[in-house]
Amino acid sequence: MKGPKQIYPLVAALLLPATLSAAPTPAEDRDAIRSAYNEWVKTIAARDLDGWASFLAPDAVFFPPDHAKLTTRDAILDYYAELFRDPRFALQCKVVGVEIASSGDMAWANGECEATFTDANGNEAHGSSKWAKVWKKQPSGEWKCSVN
Repeated sequence: MKGPKQIYPLVAALLLPATLSAAPTPAEDRDAIRSAYNEWVKTIAARDLDGWASFLAPDAVFFPPDHAKLTTRDAILDYYAELFRDPRFALQCKVVGVEIASSGDMAWANGECEATFTDANGNEAHGSSKWAKVWKKQPSGEWKCSVN
């Protein structure tokens, strides 16, 4: 029979590969952020404010164009609820790049969007923009948008 001194190294050797493979690679994190962003854009098409809000970090801050900085979750949701009420509002967006911080808990992504919306005169309007977002990895391992 083996004693504890002989079993502990064996258990450690068996568990070590599982521990090492558990942390996502930067490429996997980049893919996770791209996927999260694409799903987030789908919630806009569905006008699903609760689904949209599920992609926000608890401390999210947004900087919408031609608008004051939004520093609370309620202010962010109010702003997007108004956008969702516009029957013409639509976004076609793509991620161009994602960089993961060496710490593995923060990332930034950039991309481009084409927007359709109702202008101040009630007419259909179109615009394009480039964007950058900061993402934070949550304790659950999910990536959430922190700065937009």
